[in-house]
Amino acid sequence: MGENRGLSLVELLITIAILSIVLAIATSFMITGSRSFAKGSADANLQGEAELTVNQVEDMIIDVNGGISKKTVPDGSADPDSVEVTMYHAEDDGSGTMVYTKEVVEWKKADRSIYCGKWDVSYDASTDSYVDGAAVYEDQLLAEDVEDFDVDLSDTMTKKALDGSERIIVKSVQISVGYEDGTGRVDYATSPVITLRNRMLLSDNMGDIFEETTPMADTMKLRYSGTLYGVSFPETDIINQSSEVERGYPYNIYAVINSGSNVNDLVDWEIEESNTLSTIDQNGYLSVSDYEPNMYLTITARYKSNPNKKATGVVKVVGDLSKSLKSVHIRTKSLEPFAPKYGSIVVTEGFTASEEAAIIYQWTVIPVGTNRDIKDIVQDYSGNGDSLDLSIKKDPANFGIMLEITLTAHSDITGQTVSDRVNYRIDDNGAVDGDSNMERGKLVYGSTFFKMSDKWAEEYQYSCYFCDVYGNRISEYDSLLGYLELVPSSWDTYRFSFTSGLPRNRDYYVKVVCNYKHTENGIENNWTCERIHYIAAVQLYGKTWYCKTTYKAQAFDFEYSVEGYWENAWAESNPPVYEYSIEEFEYSAPAGVVITPYITGTATHGDDVPIYAWGKWDVQDWSVADEVELQSMKIKISMKDNPEIYTYTTIIFE
Repeated sequence: MGENRGLSLVELLITIAILSIVLAIATSFMITGSRSFAKGSADANLQGEAELTVNQVEDMIIDVNGGISKKTVPDGSADPDSVEVTMYHAEDDGSGTMVYTKEVVEWKKADRSIYCGKWDVSYDASTDSYVDGAAVYEDQLLAEDVEDFDVDLSDTMTKKALDGSERIIVKSVQISVGYEDGTGRVDYATSPVITLRNRMLLSDNMGDIFEETTPMADTMKLRYSGTLYGVSFPETDIINQSSEVERGYPYNIYAVINSGSNVNDLVDWEIEESNTLSTIDQNGYLSVSDYEPNMYLTITARYKSNPNKKATGVVKVVGDLSKSLKSVHIRTKSLEPFAPKYGSIVVTEGFTASEEAAIIYQWTVIPVGTNRDIKDIVQDYSGNGDSLDLSIKKDPANFGIMLEITLTAHSDITGQTVSDRVNYRIDDNGAVDGDSNMERGKLVYGSTFFKMSDKWAEEYQYSCYFCDVYGNRISEYDSLLGYLELVPSSWDTYRFSFTSGLPRNRDYYVKVVCNYKHTENGIENNWTCERIHYIAAVQLYGKTWYCKTTYKAQAFDFEYSVEGYWENAWAESNPPVYEYSIEEFEYSAPAGVVITPYITGTATHGDDVPIYAWGKWDVQDWSVADEVELQSMKIKISMKDNPEIYTYTTIIFE
């Protein structure tokens, strides 16, 4: 039987001592860990609160569009080293009324807190100033336990304001909030550098700030200075359509506000006429072209900061327009089936023959209402030169397509570009007797014959009517059918013409329909063939003509162009269908000497254009004829029966 033995008193005391030491060590570790966790949690909370404060202040600043300022209260005051940031904002309430507000963020060091407030601002007309109104809110607590606070406004630039004075603009800001970590050390939550989206003045002057945000159009007007008719004039107001600028001269344009300050560097300049040859640069320096085609130029200055705010001045352009590319016109030479041919008439003012010959022509042909490529429709053609000949492919896919033909003329001398456009409809089929067998109308009737068909028949019956380019009848023109002559000439030809009574100031299409029959072996065959004739409107085009003459020659000559029917008929008609009148005649001669010009003859140079005319001048006393100097003459050319069809030609005597 074994012996049972317990712990002795000494052993028990030793065990208790060891356990006490272990428990003490464990308790120490637990207390230290708990304290560290509590401190870390408190620091994290402070850091979060600081970052939240930074974000709140950032949100307030980022939307400000007026101004911002910062001030500190020095030691010795009630709140030593306090920081106060003031922000000003202007906003349209949607009805055109501006609403002004002021917000303040203030850090009071004495109680380690940040407060904010917001006030309405109103304009007092009696004192011409902006004053604080009712508080939206004030002394609202934004953050506590803040050891330090700052908004860095040092990133700035200097610009001229709308009143001409210099202003400091804040480009970016940075916000920092400091808190104490419990050890006496201050940690910071700092925002990134915030680039401002709005233009913000570094100022606390509400008058400057709010006038800067709302520039009024009527505070700016335009002035100018330069030389007119060889005489310099000082800076003066531009009075719309009365103030004059002269072709070939430069002018300084000024944007001026009510205070008298020049704000040219705050505006963008433009000339509103799209076809102008004049220019204005970023400094308001206006160069009026020698060849400016406009009688008036509209000059506009727009604030760069707000393009809707602007000032406009309209100046009258004076001085001789020495050269001008006036217009270009497409002449229809022939409209044979699948082979239309076109020419051109260019109208210039002041161009010499060599300058007119240097004009650049460009033709373009575009199919309308189809996705077919033009290369699949027409053979290769030259788009350059003053004429265009097309050869259309007789592909059934092309039948009936409308072609839009555009001619553009450009002069490098004046920088001008003009254009004209016509349509041509392709035949509906590839037969010889197709309905686009169009021919130019002729004034001289009774001598124009057309072959309708190569098929023999016992009987041909003809009829005609006015139509559109597609051949659809225009019943409104039925009253004009009496001016057409359609006479069968033989079994396969007919004579078509129109009389002089047909109004010549518009285009016509006339469809001729031929029904014919042939009986063979007792079987009757009937056919129908159609053709469209084109009668072009009569149009006259004059030009400048340089004429070398002396008093011994006693003669002058000039040219002009006519389109719309056989030009020889115009020149050689008897009695004449035209008439001339001399509208202006400038010359120098001894006092009392009168020069009398008159037109004596006319003829054509060729089949189409131009028409050549000439005249003479008389002087009362030929003994002084060598003292006469002819300068210029303006002649009106018109139709007797249609006086609304006319043109002018100008002769410059060299």
